[in-house]
Amino acid sequence: MQKPLQFKISSALKNIIGRDLITDDFIAVFELVKNSYDAHATRVEVIFENIYSDNGKIIIKDNGKGMSYQDLLDKWLFVARSSKKEGDEEESYKNYRDKIKVKRAYAGAKGIGRFSCDRLGSELYLETLKDEENAKIEALVTDWNKFEEDSNNEFVNVSVLHETLKKSSYNLTQGTVLEISNLHSEWNRDKFQSLKDSLARLINPSTIKDDDSFKIFLSIEEEQGNDSKQIKKNKDLVEKGKLDESEVDYFNIVNGEIRNPIFETLQLKTSYIESDIKKGFITTTLYEGGELVYKIEEENPYSDFSDIHYSIYFLNQSAKSTFTRRMGVQPVEYGHIFVYKNGLRVYPYGERGEDPFKMDVRKSQGYARNLGTREVIGYISIQGTNDNLKETSSRGDGFIKTSAYFNLEKQFYETLKKLEKYTIDITDWGNFLSDDDYININESFIKNEGTKNERIFDVNENLSQLISSISNSKSVTKFEVSPNILRILDSKSEKSAQGTLKKLSEKIDSDDFDKEEVKKTIKNVEKKLSDLKSRKEEAEEEALQKYIENEELKTELDREIAEKLFDKSVEGREKKDLLALQHQIIHTAGNITWSLDSLVDSINSDKPKEELIEDIKDISLEVQRIVSASRFVTMAGFNTQAEKITKDLVSFINDYVINIYQPADSFIHSKRPIKISIKETNLKKVMKFRPFEITVVLDNLFSNSRKAKSTEILLGWTKNKSNLVLSFKDNGNGIPKDIVDKIFEFRYSNTDGSGIGLYHVESILEKYNSEIEYVPSKKGTEFHIIFPL
Repeated sequence: MQKPLQFKISSALKNIIGRDLITDDFIAVFELVKNSYDAHATRVEVIFENIYSDNGKIIIKDNGKGMSYQDLLDKWLFVARSSKKEGDEEESYKNYRDKIKVKRAYAGAKGIGRFSCDRLGSELYLETLKDEENAKIEALVTDWNKFEEDSNNEFVNVSVLHETLKKSSYNLTQGTVLEISNLHSEWNRDKFQSLKDSLARLINPSTIKDDDSFKIFLSIEEEQGNDSKQIKKNKDLVEKGKLDESEVDYFNIVNGEIRNPIFETLQLKTSYIESDIKKGFITTTLYEGGELVYKIEEENPYSDFSDIHYSIYFLNQSAKSTFTRRMGVQPVEYGHIFVYKNGLRVYPYGERGEDPFKMDVRKSQGYARNLGTREVIGYISIQGTNDNLKETSSRGDGFIKTSAYFNLEKQFYETLKKLEKYTIDITDWGNFLSDDDYININESFIKNEGTKNERIFDVNENLSQLISSISNSKSVTKFEVSPNILRILDSKSEKSAQGTLKKLSEKIDSDDFDKEEVKKTIKNVEKKLSDLKSRKEEAEEEALQKYIENEELKTELDREIAEKLFDKSVEGREKKDLLALQHQIIHTAGNITWSLDSLVDSINSDKPKEELIEDIKDISLEVQRIVSASRFVTMAGFNTQAEKITKDLVSFINDYVINIYQPADSFIHSKRPIKISIKETNLKKVMKFRPFEITVVLDNLFSNSRKAKSTEILLGWTKNKSNLVLSFKDNGNGIPKDIVDKIFEFRYSNTDGSGIGLYHVESILEKYNSEIEYVPSKKGTEFHIIFPL
């Protein structure tokens, strides 16, 4: 005889859908903020109260529609039932009287986000007031620890306490308050700052409808004093040109409204592409500096999703500078391609160190042809229900891998390829392209100067090819091209290093040759070469990071890094490649500097135009060699993520100097032998740092000593009560007293160099709250690098 049976549910279920499922404090806060958004709130406050005491609290307060007693029974206390998913949430709120005039699609629909409270603390006090006539203030008290006392106890037998209040403890007029206490984690200013930065990326204002409104505020009373001090520091950064004035009250400030303006700012600074997926058609639009390049409409081949928007921005040097100045961090630190569903972020898309779309794998396979996570930033916005695109229950793992998800990824790459075709094949540095669309590394850059039958394309020809290939596509139903497109592209090509050199040769070859104007143009070329130097530095960073994190050597390296990161016994291919690349680029950069000096001398000596053009050709060849060398790193498949390591800084620097600069075959000795000594020390400073940044500091100092014709360089360590000091002293020509105050200024140089070396050194050290100071010396030059203990 059959009889019906029922499942029993252990009280341990709480952990499975709570603390064990949501393992990150930030994601826990996000889930609760998402609930406020779904409750039609226009404002949510994340408050930390008495956070540095034993009775600290986290309070999430919103002005949403609130809940009645029946709502608590049917929704909040009904595990895994989502009224959002069932569709009755909106119906029950059809008379919503707030200023919201749009119907929001829901960010969450699994009915378990409320258990994020358990991740943050073991006790929860909930207070809510529904936005309806004669509403009552309802309160719930939950002790999550009771669910853990006996796993044999059934879930439904663990009680929560309810009370109807006469007065709100939080002066609610409508909405919900979650007061979480007995916190599981410690919080500090750094963690608050990280939470603020993460919350800023939680909501993309570009995806929120104009007639909608949702603002997040962070409040930590104990940090008000530190915020005031930070504002003073921010004003100093503005005066130094390192921070935008609009960020004085926001950068590194933890209290206040959270905002995210970056995508609006980038639109005016770079090339970007947008693609809108609608039922039946896809519209793709490419922009350059805010101006239309082209717009196409294609048939939509996807039957399983629509109402999806892609925005991808190419990070040129201007965009990177704007980003860093506005956001206070470099783009690579911020993230790359984010995904938002109904205005709120889906993890881990865009997170630094995460690459769910495998962009960097694709980049390593396509060499210089493909863009990776370091070269682009943007977002994918999914609106409406799009039931085929669902987040995993574990959060932080992105979407469930359905056919709709793979179509989402496929369309992302279709959009990215169009941006790549434009930025790499047409406008990248103004280089000419060969028939196979690869960069043509050839010293001849003047039209009609190539070998016989060689075809050298200009920018406009490549654009014509691009437009022709797009317009002839069978899937394209509509096509629009900006009438200003040639002017846009001419402007881009003129700004490239090759374009500037080409104009220079034309000026020298013209009848109205102006010596002063040519000199100004040479200075512009030097600026372009400083950009190339940035590329070279990025290449060295990637090479060094590959050396550190190579998976095959990881176990061995962890041990060797602790002892001697640059020990001579490590003879791996990555180290050899790095040293060879460094040698090649430094040698080539020296050739460029020499050629520029020669060109200036030739102009001042009224040399024939033919000789001047030969000098320019030499410079052009060296420029292309640097670009080629930089590309070598990508072609070699080096890792593009330069993570920080936590090691002894003293040992790292000593080993770098001993193994890179002291050997007799080091490139620094190529013109004259230099005796390099570093005093042994037992001092240590274990800290988190990026190897590449520390080596850049040392490389610049050694380079300056070499230019100053030093024959001896001495390094030593000292320690006082508050600082660890590295002294760097040489016996070279020294620095004239009248320019000592200017040596750290951008583009100021006493050696006819670019004038960015010491400026760069100072900027890097500031990231580690460290500094460099010039120490007057009778002979040579001495610097002290000061690291706080």
